[in-house]
Amino acid sequence: MFCTLLLAGMLFYMMTSYVQLAGNMPTRLVPYDLHVLEGPVEVGARASHTDGEYLSQIAIADVQLHSSWTPANVASQYGRFQNRMTPALYARAGTDLQARVPDLEGSERSQALFIERSEALDDTVRVYGRLRVWHGSDLVEDDPIVYRVRYSFSNGIPYLAAFSVEEQ
Repeated sequence: MFCTLLLAGMLFYMMTSYVQLAGNMPTRLVPYDLHVLEGPVEVGARASHTDGEYLSQIAIADVQLHSSWTPANVASQYGRFQNRMTPALYARAGTDLQARVPDLEGSERSQALFIERSEALDDTVRVYGRLRVWHGSDLVEDDPIVYRVRYSFSNGIPYLAAFSVEEQ
């Protein structure tokens, strides 16, 4: 009887210790370009905001979903981009993106965004780059572009709250 109570007490102590440890442990994210960055990015467990460098990497990935595609993958890219939107942004812009997909799939247009730099300030990130557009194999546009991306957080996860192209 004594051994059963002792084991039950130890089990209860270990379970509560592990739950508390897991709740306070920072999350370590390993980006695909770890060799370029200075190591993994740590994000707090109860974050209402996150590190500017991490938010910049998320913004770069989101902008790439919007701006780098071919006719073969435009539906997938735009679909992933729409999944990153808040419901309010989706109501404003999501259906317009979806309506463009059939025309883009049937065209010979493809485009790629080449990132030059990004700047994060609070919940907003500016992504600077060059947008190159091809029609078939002919390069028809090669212009500098700046995207402004604002995020809102839900349970520590950043979602697109606003997305626009800034005039230069």
